[in-house]
Amino acid sequence: MTDLWDQAVGKTWVFTGGELAAGGFDRNGAFRSSAGLFEEVIRWDMGSASVAGRERFVFNTAKAGLNILDISREFDERIAHYHPAAVVYLSGREDEALEPDEFQEGLRRLEEKTRRMGAEWFWLQADEDPLKTANEILKMTGGRPSLVTEKDKGRWRLAPEKQFPGAGETSAQNKISLSPRPMRWIFVGDSITHGALHTYGFDSAAQLWEKYLRRDLNRPDDVVLNTGVSGATAKEFLERLDVRYTPYGDADVVIAMFGTNDCCFPGVISLEQFKEHLCRIGSLVRERGAQFVLRVPQPQRKDAGERKLALVPFAEAVREVAEKEGIILVDHFESFSFLEEQEPELFELYMNDGIHPGAAGHYQMFRELVYGTGLAAEEKPDHRTGGFEGSMLSYHLERK
Repeated sequence: MTDLWDQAVGKTWVFTGGELAAGGFDRNGAFRSSAGLFEEVIRWDMGSASVAGRERFVFNTAKAGLNILDISREFDERIAHYHPAAVVYLSGREDEALEPDEFQEGLRRLEEKTRRMGAEWFWLQADEDPLKTANEILKMTGGRPSLVTEKDKGRWRLAPEKQFPGAGETSAQNKISLSPRPMRWIFVGDSITHGALHTYGFDSAAQLWEKYLRRDLNRPDDVVLNTGVSGATAKEFLERLDVRYTPYGDADVVIAMFGTNDCCFPGVISLEQFKEHLCRIGSLVRERGAQFVLRVPQPQRKDAGERKLALVPFAEAVREVAEKEGIILVDHFESFSFLEEQEPELFELYMNDGIHPGAAGHYQMFRELVYGTGLAAEEKPDHRTGGFEGSMLSYHLERK
């Protein structure tokens, strides 16, 4: 077996399968899918010490209703397109409906295609519990078990949404255009986009976005890629394009958030340089025909020290670039600042430490992203069924 844990770059993983592998909102609520839990381990618990470790991206192309024969037929789109180093197929109910010889034939085909591509191959019968499934895959692949525990599942619960003042749910000045065909979305940024550690097994904003697209907007074939890396600046992102963007540069929408780290290098990264970096990223995105969204990072708590004040002009710089370049803007800084002033207890609830939002903060940023891009679907489509009624926008996370 290739050493999937060495420090070489490009160790991308693709998870795929049916309903259990997809791990949508109706199944898991705001708790991560097995792919999301696996990702946190290999990109953070096992990879945070190096840039290459944090660049072990994990993409989930599973779709409820697909069996192994379907995935084999759609191999190029769901697997080969991402040039993975490893593929994980999670069997589920859809495969149980196949005859045993059909399933075995599908398994043989999919493994053969994967190995012919030069990637490692793993398959497992998925469990109803995504944490159990993730730990089984980690054991199988030689990784460490997840630091998330069953107790962590009880930290938060979904509750009917309250309309908090200043929650950032304003109408979008510009709107993302949806295509009738399946779309690819890529999130780029720093540790807040990366979304590791601080949510204790619950979804990051990018993972909630994936669930929202597939469920509320009825786009089950859309794929969300997250190449955000803890510690990143816009400058470093431009230096690492060959890993974090170029291989996925055919994405239809790029959603970027920088500034939280950029502001920490006085004399190294000036405001003007930061603006230039954002403009360069925007130019690259538009040259490839993609839509571009800029997010303004949320403010820091007082215990973030000098970074709290240092971030303020960088947040304004993001706004200036968006206005000048005609870029869709989602301003987390404005809405979280309002909450810090008017609803300080709520602001504290949203933050896990001085710098990073926790699970509730990510849920709020997801909501702001939906409203800020003009994609709010207040009612869940009637033909969808599951354990949660109404749109994902009708919920928020609260402590148990």
